[in-house]
Amino acid sequence: MFNRYFLIFILISVLFFSCKTSTNRLDVDISDIKIKKIKIQRYGQALFTLEKNNLKEELKRLQPEFRIFLDGDLNDTLKIYDFISDTLLISVSEDCNKVYPNLNELELELTKALKHYRYYYPKGIIPEIYTYISGFDYEYPVQYYDNNLLIALDMYLGENYPKYKNLGLPAYRIRKFRKEYIARDCMNEIARSKINYKRTGSTLLDLMMNEGKILWFIDAMMPDVEDSLKIDYTEKQMKWAEDNEGYIWAFLIENELLYSTEKQKLQKFILDSPFTSYFGNESPPRLGWWIGWQIVREYMNNHTGISLNELMNEYDAQKILSKSGYKPGR
Repeated sequence: MFNRYFLIFILISVLFFSCKTSTNRLDVDISDIKIKKIKIQRYGQALFTLEKNNLKEELKRLQPEFRIFLDGDLNDTLKIYDFISDTLLISVSEDCNKVYPNLNELELELTKALKHYRYYYPKGIIPEIYTYISGFDYEYPVQYYDNNLLIALDMYLGENYPKYKNLGLPAYRIRKFRKEYIARDCMNEIARSKINYKRTGSTLLDLMMNEGKILWFIDAMMPDVEDSLKIDYTEKQMKWAEDNEGYIWAFLIENELLYSTEKQKLQKFILDSPFTSYFGNESPPRLGWWIGWQIVREYMNNHTGISLNELMNEYDAQKILSKSGYKPGR
């Protein structure tokens, strides 16, 4: 008899968790989604193998394939000559080829993410994707415009890459210069292109909702990726945010920060840093992103009829908050 009831309990438990999993609105079937073959074009690799003594003709040969980089007059090639003759950049280019002998893994990651993009945006254009050597453009490791994704491959050589030490950047910035972040950063840039910043308000709540929407977009494109990678937290920072969510929310309410437009207060919750100064050195940075993300998640999970596109075009931050039902425990 005991075994019989135990078996029934197990079956009910399996059914419960199966139903729970199936109700995850981001668990979508992309097996039938068709997109063009994702092939990343390596401009940096092509550029640094050119014959410098015949540079003008060499660039003309490359121009049709890499017009996004070579759309200007090729009669004056001095800047490009100096760039590909720089000994540091030559070394960086060689290092990129060693770390990335091919981009097969990244192409698979981006294919999966862009299939999700096509699922949510059936008429959306799948971007052309290029890598290049930026000369350590750490402010813009990925750029997205005119349906092109430009990836500065020299910004993803690993956090222990020796040449990063000379950039004068703090460790919390260098930590994300890893290959695991490339696809995530690509989806982040596409997400930001969906936000019309001229229509958003300037309160902390407005900024939090913007970042929350962007992180939900990444959720939708990369549902199998760890949350810590999406928001760029360490495991320790992630646990701190989860354990203290209610406390953070109470702090925002009690100190009347949600509707503040004071730049200094906003920056502490939105800009990147080693930690959030209001909560001490053990706290993660950008806690406004974190709380905004949780609010948007509640909003979307409680309103399954709202599409991703509708979310990205919703600029009433108060509406999202009010309808989310967000009430974290303290």
